Amino acid sequence: MTHMNTFGQRSGRFFGRFNNGPAVPYNKYGIRHVSPLLTATAGSTILAQRPYVADKVDFKGVHHVALLCENLERSLEFYQGVLGLEINPERPHNKLPYRGAWLWIGPEMIHLMELPNPDPLSGRPEHGGRDRHFCIGVAAVEPLVQKLEAAGVPYTKSMSGRPAVFFRDPAARRIGWAERVTATGLPLKGQ
Repeated sequence: MTHMNTFGQRSGRFFGRFNNGPAVPYNKYGIRHVSPLLTATAGSTILAQRPYVADKVDFKGVHHVALLCENLERSLEFYQGVLGLEINPERPHNKLPYRGAWLWIGPEMIHLMELPNPDPLSGRPEHGGRDRHFCIGVAAVEPLVQKLEAAGVPYTKSMSGRPAVFFRDPAARRIGWAERVTATGLPLKGQ
């Protein structure tokens, strides 16, 4: 069925109304392709190309982060020996076509996979916040700083002044650890 869209063009999409505003197109999956952002001074609605999903997904957090390493023993020495992470014995490590290990990091995990790393090792920014990285929330950064210094691992502090540090693992990946605080700098509840 063909409809006229809000721009007077023919379209095969279905239309609906949002807050009594202009007709808004939906695709066959029920995703709205434009959503009102703000009202202009003349009272017309400004629209942006932004997906909108009516039924939100009930996200619970990150299950795991998969990291490539070319030397599993060297990576385990770092993640267990320096950072103090423990292997999850419940995760199978012998059912995949490569060697690996699952490490607990709070309620989530890091999956080390012994595979070639396609990332370039040279030419990367010195400060980790300016490079590809993932960041782990911790109650306090200082105990980690002491571990890094004792192991001779170079690190940089956050350039924004927040309590966070960035360092590289044996595979030259940047990792960040930041204190979990509110926008005003107070510790999050339960910390």
